[in-house]
Amino acid sequence: MRRLQLTTFGEANRVLTLNDSPVPQLTADQLLIRMEAAPINRSDFMLIEGKYGVRPEFPYNVGSEGVGRVLQAGDAAKQFVGKRVLILPTYEQGTWGEETLVDRKNVVEVSDAADPLQLAMLGINPATAYLLLKQYTHLMPGDWIGQTAANAAMGQYIIQLSKLAGLKTLNIVRRAEAADAVRGFGGDKTALQGENLTQDIEKALDGSQLSIVFDTLGGEPIGTLMRFLKKGGIGVGYGLQTGVFPKIDPVDMYFGSKSFHGFWLIDWIRNAPRREVQWTYQHLASLVAEGKLHAKIERTYKLDQFQDALAHSQESERSGKVLFQF
Repeated sequence: MRRLQLTTFGEANRVLTLNDSPVPQLTADQLLIRMEAAPINRSDFMLIEGKYGVRPEFPYNVGSEGVGRVLQAGDAAKQFVGKRVLILPTYEQGTWGEETLVDRKNVVEVSDAADPLQLAMLGINPATAYLLLKQYTHLMPGDWIGQTAANAAMGQYIIQLSKLAGLKTLNIVRRAEAADAVRGFGGDKTALQGENLTQDIEKALDGSQLSIVFDTLGGEPIGTLMRFLKKGGIGVGYGLQTGVFPKIDPVDMYFGSKSFHGFWLIDWIRNAPRREVQWTYQHLASLVAEGKLHAKIERTYKLDQFQDALAHSQESERSGKVLFQF
């Protein structure tokens, strides 16, 4: 079993090693999965650097999500043999490897018809996007949502799911070319992050108000967006890429009856009923199979190229996701 392992926290290019070990004896509930693809996410780097909400024991097999096919199974999980499965991002197993051992509770069977590269990315971003739109308020067709970092893969998923629900999106980006990209994959309105953000939002909304806003950056943009929420509107943070806590005006919050929440997908995976988790991921997989849900892929790498893959995935001007393809 060749896979990337972490033996101490630090910079990924210094602390990850490619390890080869024999396949151990499977327990009753374990699956041996031959990986097809696994994405590289910002949360993976946070874990590797010791800055994430999960603190693993060493040595730790890295990689949070992916898709593969079951080669072998323990006595209680024989029904999975030969099936394609999505590996849930529970951080109890690693996906950056040619093969991996997974407990059956951490997989969901998915379509053989869909693109495995797109399926591999379902675990974190599409599920987060879906739950952000479903869990916090009752949205109706024609309602406006706002988001930061809209050109990222997560932003693409939010736009696609919003369009399927008849919602309109206001999308904050940092660069003019990113705004062009967002409009190209279906964003209704865009605004550029910076000193003219307030004026750009006013022009884009033209008197409309936002029902909910989503943020992965922190800092000032989310505070500006929240000023355009309707009374009782909701903000949700699911990331903190800048490392700066969201700068939200408390007066605007109090007198506008607005609220701000934090979201972490792993809490939902751990606490939601199994049938809800399974239905959600299979629903998203069906949208992938139908061509309704996808993210742009910039490049794939083989496992032996992991140093190049890690460096590429940390480039700030990427236009798509970076994945391992096995």
